[in-house]
Amino acid sequence: MTIRLLPFAVLASLVAGDGLFISVPGFAPGHASEAVPRDLTSFSIEFSSFPDYAGNKSDPNHFSHALLSNLKDITGVSSKIRVGGTTQDHALFYPDQVEAIKLVFEEPGADQPSTVQYGPAYFSTYQAWEGLEFIHGFNFAFNGTSDREQLQSVAMAACTSMGDGLYLSEVGNEMDFAPGWPNYYRPSNWTMGDYVTEWTSKSNLIAQTIEDNCPGVSTGFVAPSFIWTNYTGREPWSPAEAFRLGLGDNGLVKEIGVHNYMNVDSDTRFGVEGEDLQELLMNHSSVIGSVGPHVELARNLSYLGLPYVLSETNSIAGQGRINTTDVMGDALWVVDFTLWVGANNIKRIHFHQGTGYRYASWQPVTINTTQPTTRPPYYGHIMASRALGNSNDTRIVNLPLPRDTEAAYAIYEKDSLARIAILNMEESTSSATHRAHREYNLRLPKGFCGAKVERLMAAGSDSRTGITFGGISYDYELAGGKPVVVDETSTETHLSIAEDGRLRLTLPASSGALVTLF
Repeated sequence: MTIRLLPFAVLASLVAGDGLFISVPGFAPGHASEAVPRDLTSFSIEFSSFPDYAGNKSDPNHFSHALLSNLKDITGVSSKIRVGGTTQDHALFYPDQVEAIKLVFEEPGADQPSTVQYGPAYFSTYQAWEGLEFIHGFNFAFNGTSDREQLQSVAMAACTSMGDGLYLSEVGNEMDFAPGWPNYYRPSNWTMGDYVTEWTSKSNLIAQTIEDNCPGVSTGFVAPSFIWTNYTGREPWSPAEAFRLGLGDNGLVKEIGVHNYMNVDSDTRFGVEGEDLQELLMNHSSVIGSVGPHVELARNLSYLGLPYVLSETNSIAGQGRINTTDVMGDALWVVDFTLWVGANNIKRIHFHQGTGYRYASWQPVTINTTQPTTRPPYYGHIMASRALGNSNDTRIVNLPLPRDTEAAYAIYEKDSLARIAILNMEESTSSATHRAHREYNLRLPKGFCGAKVERLMAAGSDSRTGITFGGISYDYELAGGKPVVVDETSTETHLSIAEDGRLRLTLPASSGALVTLF
């Protein structure tokens, strides 16, 4: 276990018996975040997988709808859905195709198809989730003689089908990879200037087509959708340089979107070196290190006056890793990552999903003999959403703690303390003979009578099933993703507050808790 040295003016202090005192301000301090958007937790769905996740207008995927509705019930707003990813640049539109989508795989069992053919019926998929707002991904990579015709046909089909549901468009996915491995969409001498010129031409064409055919529908874009803030293998490919060279000078960029992964499941590494649960995901310093470049980039690009979003993100790139991104430890990472990002004024997080992906928050359809499943990361989304609540004036403050394996956040509504989220991310597997506990003593201001505690629990950090938040399960097997109380003793856990303002909370290793004050 790594122990970090804390600065002198820290809010937490160790006490006898390995307990911890945490002083929590009653009012939001000056370094609190800006108001956090209620759709902070949003999703990105792989272009080729979207029909699996949504179904279509006549046959919607009720399981996916239930899971998204659960989050809306908590926050009061729907998550925004970006439809894109690697396969958006493999996708060609065929106006006469009857089928919604045809997928061609180069290798059996591959995560992604090499070719995607889709027709007008594909856009019925968007209509399966009425009332949601979408970002539609256009193919940038295709550079054939009919590329302009492709863009115009897709733009017309998208805007006429989606209407006001078209929140923004996106041209190309991770085009900083285009002039080389792994995509080779463009020759090696294709420059950032070439990219900006081509992006401007294609975005102008899409926007004009939408304006001509669907007056009043959004013609804005999220860009540049690069894989990294400045991935060393692609220097000088960086969002800052793209904007310096004129990206968005046509006035069409409405949000700065950049991607982020904690690491990648391959021999090529970026970010943190390790890939195990404790070192990479159940580790607050790892989260800080991963998000840090985005905080700096957002600050450097603030002159643009645009929201900065993580338009695609998840834990380990390459669709995740078995026994790492599909277990309880990843759910704890989701909470820590979401609250840290929100505390640092990044406006939205699109957690990437795909059929069969190891980091997916849920499996929407039956694969082979495995039925639809609610995965551990989804429970992290539930806890993070409950922490943020449904106020338009929610602000977050990180409460520094002495260990990498723990994190705490104070959540304020209208500048007054409302909730505290605490994570004990010390790894403890389901087969462990002893499960350590950590005591947290919260020093609260006067005026509170007590607290309700909702716990994020599982048998251990490696658990894939049996996860609950506040005693509630969202498993497909129980009620198709709708909330079901499975532990009555955990749904209404209340703690008293001592006269001196102290609230004592004990957390088992590999668990989290949300304290709601009253």
